[in-house]
Amino acid sequence: MNDKSPRRRVLIVEDEPALRMTYERHFNPRYDLVFAASGAEAMRKLEETRPDVAVLDMRLPDTDGVELLRRIRTVQPRLPVIITTAYMSIQPQLKVLDLPYSDYIVKPFRPDELAARIDAVV
Repeated sequence: MNDKSPRRRVLIVEDEPALRMTYERHFNPRYDLVFAASGAEAMRKLEETRPDVAVLDMRLPDTDGVELLRRIRTVQPRLPVIITTAYMSIQPQLKVLDLPYSDYIVKPFRPDELAARIDAVV
């Protein structure tokens, strides 16, 4: 990445504190990070911070990722969204529902794998 280019703002929607800490440790030097631990918080942060990309966990305490992705699409239809999940079976459901997303990664994954996907979509 060119040092003169602005840092990308990444909204990470993840309810697991240990994963948020891992993301913070690995991505803070590279991106401007914004975290949300729930769907409601994600929607607030989406409006407040206008991220360049969202990383969305499909299992959240207050909503499922499919519903949150639907809500994100109503307010920011072009926002790149990378889905993270422990379940491969969610991908066909998203295709059937015709909910657009930019990429999909199954947990567990290495932080550099996610960084490569973030860089590819923005």
